[in-house]
Amino acid sequence: YKALHLLLRRIKEVNQLETPLYTIVFFPTDSTFRFIVTSSDKPYYRHAYTNYPKALLSNWETGGTLDSYRDENGQWLSAFAPVRNSAGKVVALLEADENFEAFAMRARNELWRNTLLSTLLVIPFGLLLFNYFARTFKKQEEDQQLLLQQKEEIESQNEEIKAQSDLIEEQNRDLEKRVQERTAELQTTNEQLANFLYHSSHDVQAPIATLKGLYHLISLEFTTETGKEYLKRIQQTTYRLEQMVKTIQRVHYIKTKSPDFQWIDIQELAQQVFQRFEKRNADLQFVSNNNKIVFADEELLQVILEELIKNALQFNERRANLTIAIEVWQKNGMHHVSVRNNGDKLSHTARENLFVMFQRNHQNSEGMGLGLYISSVCAQRMNGDLRLNEEHQDGVAFEIQLPVTD
Repeated sequence: YKALHLLLRRIKEVNQLETPLYTIVFFPTDSTFRFIVTSSDKPYYRHAYTNYPKALLSNWETGGTLDSYRDENGQWLSAFAPVRNSAGKVVALLEADENFEAFAMRARNELWRNTLLSTLLVIPFGLLLFNYFARTFKKQEEDQQLLLQQKEEIESQNEEIKAQSDLIEEQNRDLEKRVQERTAELQTTNEQLANFLYHSSHDVQAPIATLKGLYHLISLEFTTETGKEYLKRIQQTTYRLEQMVKTIQRVHYIKTKSPDFQWIDIQELAQQVFQRFEKRNADLQFVSNNNKIVFADEELLQVILEELIKNALQFNERRANLTIAIEVWQKNGMHHVSVRNNGDKLSHTARENLFVMFQRNHQNSEGMGLGLYISSVCAQRMNGDLRLNEEHQDGVAFEIQLPVTD
């Protein structure tokens, strides 16, 4: 027990985990898990774990990951894997946790830091915008006063020549109409400017929109290398913030979307996805075995194909003769869709954290590390699974598994 305890503690320290690693065993007699060996002194030996997520039992043989859940010890994000004896039988689970509050706090701190930077950059732009509208409103007020003065003069003249001919009266009415039109036009213009100022002031408070506008204005003035470097950083920050918002919105949409299952020609869908990429430094092949129709949600399946094809193209950009092959077959009541390429292999570290949130699996990656996580969520939303084919030796192969329906 002590040897395993020290081994788990070393693994925890090497991976810089905030929470302990622990092994748990299920006791059918009282339907509880019991803690056995851990990397810390608590939970203690044979301590009962009652409010456990049901996925621990349903995925007892395979392991997996758990989205946010709450138990008697707090709120967590977890991953677990089966522990087998020499006969290959699963006798326990090894589990690692991430405290959800700590994870959310890191995300909030990053957002606040970027927002503060954006706000500091926005202040000069806001002052310029305020000065512009102040001068504009002042000019509009002067014009309005002039029009009102002219209107009063015309009314005074109308009283003096009231007895004159119909022609003069007609001219006066025409002038009155023109003054009213100009006054209405001025009022409309003022309302539009007020609305524009209102929306603009709110947009200035939004970091993404503000940085885009600021980048455009400054780029017209800066010609020095230092200025260009600052502009480049602003542009990169804007892009990262924008991608963060879009990606989080996408994750929320996928997790709340009700799947619309239908029969889909995956060969046709893969071709459509492939054609959207500007840099297609690869050949897309479809292995024909008379099984190219799957029952799935087209939008979710399209997201998975986009991420897998994008990874293959992006991480093998300089590789010649790159081939992306797609194959479909049925086995054990499941559709199996293999998306493989003959590019660079994944490192051992990347394989271990492949579907983890915010995990970048390539040194040249510029994304947020959510692509494969989103793909995994899409598969789960269709009651399926996405996994790495460990047996594929030439390059990288992913396998999508979806239930077969009558």
